Amino acid sequence: MDAQERLIYWLLTGTRGGPTRVRILQTIAKTPLNLRQLSLELNLDYKTVQGHIKTLNQHSILDVQGERYGAVYFISPEWSDNDKLKEIMRGNGHDEISK
Repeated sequence: MDAQERLIYWLLTGTRGGPTRVRILQTIAKTPLNLRQLSLELNLDYKTVQGHIKTLNQHSILDVQGERYGAVYFISPEWSDNDKLKEIMRGNGHDEISK
């Protein structure tokens, strides 16, 4: 298992916030959105989404276009083709990974 796979497993399945981060990534993969749009789409508190986005952004899983309130988030090119990330976002193997 390489460093990217370990990071994905830890961020998306090994922590309490993992399922929420998966939902955020699934939503952004369909349509890049800003924080407010994501919080409305996912029916989550703005600050909750902001915290998860900060974590994903710190690990370079997301790219951001724009600044401040209107910034729109995308899955970064380095991660968009990652097979393990795609697998977790599809929900395949999620239970097996988290055991």
